[in-house]
Amino acid sequence: MENPIVQSKTDLIHWINKLDDLEVIAELLELKEKRATADTLSESQTEYLAKDDFDYRFSKGMSGDELMRRVYDHIESLPWKEK
Repeated sequence: MENPIVQSKTDLIHWINKLDDLEVIAELLELKEKRATADTLSESQTEYLAKDDFDYRFSKGMSGDELMRRVYDHIESLPWKEK
């Protein structure tokens, strides 16, 4: 018994190969692009996909000391002008 999804894909491929309407092709490309961006996850999302727990994510964050060090480093790196 043949898989109905395979048959549907084959039918779509044949239909698209015979298609000459640019508007329909543009709509298909737009649908493809929307699906591609919806199916991709950013790296930070995949890191927490298995366990979406606030405490776990909080423990992976930076400490208060690290935050203050980065703030001071950033302030010192700014191009201040002396009067």
